[in-house]
Amino acid sequence: NRRRGCLRTKIFSDVLRVKNIDIALLMQSTDIYYYTGTFANGILVITKDNEKFLFVRRGLDRAQEETDISVSYMNGFSDIKKFIQQQGFKVDTIGLEFDVLPANFYLKFKEIFDRSQIVDVSDLIRWQRRIKEPNEIENIAQAAKNLDCLMADARIYLEENKREIDISAKLEYLARLRGHQGRNRMRMFNGEIFMGHVISGSSAVGFSGYMKPLTGKGMYPTYPEGASTNRIEKNKPIIVDFVFNYNGYLADQTRTFVIGDVSSELKKGYQFCLDLINWFEDYAKAGTNAYEIYVKALEKAKNAGYESIFMGIGKDRVSFLGHGVGLELDEYPFIAKGMDYPLEENMVFAFEPKLVFNEGAVGLENTYLVTKDSVESLTRFPKQLVQL
Repeated sequence: NRRRGCLRTKIFSDVLRVKNIDIALLMQSTDIYYYTGTFANGILVITKDNEKFLFVRRGLDRAQEETDISVSYMNGFSDIKKFIQQQGFKVDTIGLEFDVLPANFYLKFKEIFDRSQIVDVSDLIRWQRRIKEPNEIENIAQAAKNLDCLMADARIYLEENKREIDISAKLEYLARLRGHQGRNRMRMFNGEIFMGHVISGSSAVGFSGYMKPLTGKGMYPTYPEGASTNRIEKNKPIIVDFVFNYNGYLADQTRTFVIGDVSSELKKGYQFCLDLINWFEDYAKAGTNAYEIYVKALEKAKNAGYESIFMGIGKDRVSFLGHGVGLELDEYPFIAKGMDYPLEENMVFAFEPKLVFNEGAVGLENTYLVTKDSVESLTRFPKQLVQL
């Protein structure tokens, strides 16, 4: 972790220098961890000359144990300005994480550094993180293996007349026993994600405000997502969609189950999703354009007559088909509208074709590693509709 942190800050500082940004002040805990190896409540200072210093509000001893970067206590933002002045660092241009930094913090930095130009470095950080290092891939692969086990658990514990929440709680418990850390991180504002969903029948048809193809009803309006008290019915599709967090790194997998059999309409829809993911596995590799994959998939959905129910219904459809995974669930690359860039080796992302019918949803999702000549599925539970 210590050696990786040094290399990562060196890469980032080189980008700062190219962009003529004198210094970056990072506050988001995931970004701080990525560059230091410790989660901290504080500010990470990185200069364009790769000088780096971490200031924390609490937890100094642990931070010092987990990182080789110099760590000191801070009482407030003014301590950072004083330190920068003492070091003589140039601050004509300062970089902040605009996508996650609260507005009041931004205004405070503007007040303290009133003679500096303040610019956004969020996308520079996220773009650097798009390529996964070997240890990151190992962690994601282990998360994926644990998801395969969880899908096998679902096949055992799904029962007619059980409540969605009963099955979800059982799977959550088993996931925790396998090392799930109990939460999954998203970067997007108001982007929340629990350990996973168990959504049956018509529970999949209603949508909350979350930017996901399926949300479920949830238990209460305060968190309108995931399993509800609805009971599992025979011959209705059951979506099991879980994210596993292993050592901070995420993998994502969805499978469709049914007790009995689904209607011929839903079975045909599931076959479309299966054919689409098989096409994707044959088509995608390093160099394939991400937006091109998205456009071709939409064309296939339209030609099959599923345009209005693909990845949601009507105006509730999402404009993506895949999302990068790593420390967060919404990393690059995105297989989505406007994402006009090629896939690169060692990118890792989830691909999730789903259809929403009036009687329920069908679909599947795997987490993939991009290689030179293909995409390798890290989640390997059988892709067929699971009939119980």
